[in-house]
Amino acid sequence: MAVATMGSRVIGVVASVFIARLLDPRDFGAVAMAMILVSTTKLFSGLGLGNALIHSHLDKRKIAFQTFVVTVSTSLLLFLIVNAAPSFFAALLGDPEVTPVIRWLSALIILDALSLVPTALLKKEMMFRQVSKSVLISEALYNGVALGLAFLGFGLWSLVYAQLANSVTKLLIVWIAYPGWDWLIPKHWDWGAMKSLLRYGIQSTGSGLLSFFNSNWDDWLVGRVLGSTSLGFYTKAYSLTNKTIVGFNRSVIDSVLFPSYSKIQDEKERLSRFYIKSLSMVALIMAPLSMGVFIIAAELIPILLGEKWVPMVLTLQIFAFMALVRPLAGSTAPLFQAVGRPDFNLRAGLVLLVVMAPLIFLLLDRGIAGVAVAVTVSYAVGFIYNIYQVHKVLPGTASKMVPAILPALFASCTMMLGVQLSKAPLLRLAGGQHNWVSLGAMIAIGAVIYILTAFLLQRALILETIRLLMSVFKGRRRMTFNKH
Repeated sequence: MAVATMGSRVIGVVASVFIARLLDPRDFGAVAMAMILVSTTKLFSGLGLGNALIHSHLDKRKIAFQTFVVTVSTSLLLFLIVNAAPSFFAALLGDPEVTPVIRWLSALIILDALSLVPTALLKKEMMFRQVSKSVLISEALYNGVALGLAFLGFGLWSLVYAQLANSVTKLLIVWIAYPGWDWLIPKHWDWGAMKSLLRYGIQSTGSGLLSFFNSNWDDWLVGRVLGSTSLGFYTKAYSLTNKTIVGFNRSVIDSVLFPSYSKIQDEKERLSRFYIKSLSMVALIMAPLSMGVFIIAAELIPILLGEKWVPMVLTLQIFAFMALVRPLAGSTAPLFQAVGRPDFNLRAGLVLLVVMAPLIFLLLDRGIAGVAVAVTVSYAVGFIYNIYQVHKVLPGTASKMVPAILPALFASCTMMLGVQLSKAPLLRLAGGQHNWVSLGAMIAIGAVIYILTAFLLQRALILETIRLLMSVFKGRRRMTFNKH
């Protein structure tokens, strides 16, 4: 799942370089604004039943059909509501011109609902190879469609049609991947089972709704107060840093760790060890990515996207820090869900909102950089609060959380120092202006320094990760050989 996530982001970043040069910041802002509404409705259509299905000990063959009926029915109702008054919702978002975009993108509500149950079943059975295929293939198709249509002059509609292609592809893959199609076979309706699923699902929806609100209301405020162009800069800065994090959180932390934790939810000591090791691995992967973007942002943006995107450099650097804090704070979410305490995620969301709301309004006059500071500080506070909550569900674990991430932080700081010291010599070699060669040299220098330092500090964890990767790819080769 990590390989699929990172692979899809590599594809996405490369494609976004060309797409950003072909489209205007306002095009990205308009689609981002419409996606706020669509993503909000998708939260309600699921009712948290995907997580409930994964967590439940009930026979999946009996509850899959019921879950599918409820989620599709709810999503159809929300689809009809959005299509009944798209201009009203566009005005609510602050830009009447996004009305046709909302109408088209509302199809995502139904498409994603149709894939929710088979995706949850794949995760429950830990069939992550199939899930990773859906992630990688759909993301590749999204970027291919967006790039091709942008080149042909479709403007913002290239992003709209790409979103639709992404969802259709993911739907087809997960339907084909899960055997039996249990969610389509009618079963005797068990109201007791559905009540149990909804009880867990609604709690999960509450925390998910708060998490979504905390992640997206700043987009709405920026678009409404500062305009679509500023929102375009803001969302692009967020995408280059935190979209990778969101994908990593969903694909690895939530998708993999939640069902894994659920299987050992009653073994507290083992669960504690598993969580601390997972936290160390998250920091090992995300710390160099986030700090690396921070240190080369000023050189990266004009080379990668062009001079018209330079106004977002400071915001990108701020979000780079958030790209480290957010997965650390989010690492507790699957843990709380697995031990049957989704209400702890709700509490964390409330703390995040209480901190974020006043900070954003206080710093809004500083522009998109001020909003980015408010959001980043809020997630840092959220991580501190989650350390306290981990202590409540797994006593003795909280004291190990900070030591678990310190080696990756130290190695990343060493990397940043090395890259910063290399900038002046590389600038002279580049003739006074950085280019692709000098940028590549900075990245290579940073990678070497981080790998060497991290290996000295976390040799056992790195070797274990390498062995894990080798076993995954060896397994794939064996499967391919057996098929032939």
